[in-house]
Amino acid sequence: MNKVWTLALLLACATGAAAAPASSDPAAVVGAFNASLLATMKEGKGLGLSGRTAKLLPLVKATHDMPAMTRLVAGPAWATTAPADKTALTDAFTRHSVVAYATNFASFDGQRFTVQPKVDMRGEDALVHAAIVAKDGTTPLNYRLHKTEGGWRIVDVYADGISQIAVQRAEFAATVKAGGAAALAAKLNAADDAKLAK
Repeated sequence: MNKVWTLALLLACATGAAAAPASSDPAAVVGAFNASLLATMKEGKGLGLSGRTAKLLPLVKATHDMPAMTRLVAGPAWATTAPADKTALTDAFTRHSVVAYATNFASFDGQRFTVQPKVDMRGEDALVHAAIVAKDGTTPLNYRLHKTEGGWRIVDVYADGISQIAVQRAEFAATVKAGGAAALAAKLNAADDAKLAK
């Protein structure tokens, strides 16, 4: 499993259950995410890309703070973005994250996840240490969560010390600079529409 899609995995939460634990324990949120992810992977071939995307989307919204993540990915341009464009980009970025995961983690091949119960606090944020264990090796992962009205939510993931938010912010910077949030939303939607139409 390469590092790019290990990162993508973590933005694309886990299974078809519409509800996720709004827990006071960040490690429990990550553990539920990982367990549900495995369940979807085991159904992956039968579901197809559209089915996997549909199953993953509700839990992405339930366990990740996608509005906050979208704001961070968009960068300074977010401050001057119209509310309607903010909503459109949040929706597009959420779906894009799920489609990327569903495309690249389409089936189960013996993978498993581990989650350390001890949580490290970083100011008001929580850092949960986990790992994905696959046939080709083990990749340590750090999930950063923050507290919302609905409980702890994932806002970033680090693999080998690399922030997923930082990677995507750099990837999208030119599009945002040229056309703002609306341009990025259109680009993401077009790419995902093309994948789902196949």
